[in-house]
Amino acid sequence: MFSANGSSRQFVTVDGYRLAYVTAGDPSAPPVVMVHGWLSHARIWRQTLDALRDSHYCVALDLLGHGFSDKPPDGDYSIPAQAARVLRLADALGLDTFAYMGHSMGGMIGLYIASTAAPERVTRLIDVSGVANGRLSPYVRRLLTPIYATGAIFPAIWSFSRVAMRWRWYAITYDRALYADPRRAFEPVESEDRQMALMPGNEIPAYRDLQAIAALDLTEALARVQAPTLVLFGKSDGTVPVENGHLAHRRIPNSRLVLLDDCGHIPMTEQPLAYLDAVQAFLAEPTAPRVVSGGES
Repeated sequence: MFSANGSSRQFVTVDGYRLAYVTAGDPSAPPVVMVHGWLSHARIWRQTLDALRDSHYCVALDLLGHGFSDKPPDGDYSIPAQAARVLRLADALGLDTFAYMGHSMGGMIGLYIASTAAPERVTRLIDVSGVANGRLSPYVRRLLTPIYATGAIFPAIWSFSRVAMRWRWYAITYDRALYADPRRAFEPVESEDRQMALMPGNEIPAYRDLQAIAALDLTEALARVQAPTLVLFGKSDGTVPVENGHLAHRRIPNSRLVLLDDCGHIPMTEQPLAYLDAVQAFLAEPTAPRVVSGGES
């Protein structure tokens, strides 16, 4: 069922699909599983891996349909199916319990695991810009979703995007929902992330992801999350409405909410110092915050 190799980028086979992942830190240290979001990949956690490798065993996954993992056109890209693959990777690595960090769609996967699929396995949950109720911003729903629906049928649209991303006006339009300051689209890190988002083979998975997110509303399930939870959002998130963060905070009993100024959808790259301060402080706490219903905001 599972196979892995010892290269810097490692692979595990789950139900016939090859999934890529990277690790950092000592395998005997407390484990943290990191899962990216829509159109993203494992290296979105590059700063987080560097910051946590001395204190934790970090595992960052390329979900099916993303990064260097397989991209089957007929794959199951639902949130429950992706969550099951995350758990199978943890099984393959011998991680019975783990802290979980998820960004955007990866945050939704984490909320699903911690509330429904395997609450007993999640020791701490960090939800970064995560979808809770299945509703993305109007920009994503009304503009990007039709584009990706068409791109799933006509992949040539993606070929155009790979070329057009070199044009300033196009890149800013593409990234307008990601950053508080769209000029960040031209920094090298963001350039790498955009190119990874447009890898060949992403055409169908990208649209299936949007369908999967819209199909799941976790509002009622959130109250079942047992793990201490950090909900972290940029105040200017144009991709996942900040109401998702407030919703998760209200519904998860042992949670706290951190909102970052001058920050959009990707705190890891837009406000890395404030983001890492919040994450490291949360993971360093010896016990869960004593909160009955909702946390400090």
